[in-house]
Amino acid sequence: MTQELVDMQMVKVGPSLVERGERLIAAWHHQQVLNRLQQFRETLEQGVAPVAWMWLETPQVLLLADVCDALGLDDLEKAEVLGPVAQNVLAEVLETRVIPHSDRPLNVRQAHALKVARKHGAITQSTFRQLYPDLSAETLRLDLADLVGRGLLRKHGNCRGTYHTVHIAR
Repeated sequence: MTQELVDMQMVKVGPSLVERGERLIAAWHHQQVLNRLQQFRETLEQGVAPVAWMWLETPQVLLLADVCDALGLDDLEKAEVLGPVAQNVLAEVLETRVIPHSDRPLNVRQAHALKVARKHGAITQSTFRQLYPDLSAETLRLDLADLVGRGLLRKHGNCRGTYHTVHIAR
């Protein structure tokens, strides 16, 4: 009987107790970081009332967004930290910092984005990320924003659901 037990191979059917504990601790820590970032934003909001904090403290908004990116927060978590108004303001602030350079030729990614938009009628950031998975989402977003600034694409929507179509001059 003991030889039969030795001959049998153990099969792991799920994570060990240690692995489950580590996952639980990591999830708790992640939630604590989100809570602290939200408290930081709320403190900023209280300090500048009645004017929206995003307009007065743009560097702090950008810093908070950069912290979210550095921590690898997904879009929903970042939205939770920044709050709904700050997301739209952040997008506006970043787009105003993109200076169109019509005398500079389009880069390869931008030309590819225009080609896809013409072929399919529109391009989304997620589609663009699928085409260039090795580049940061911010680089690709800036490429699209530059195309909008040049008047080659038109942006429709904000945050999730945003798509870009080829701008037809009238």
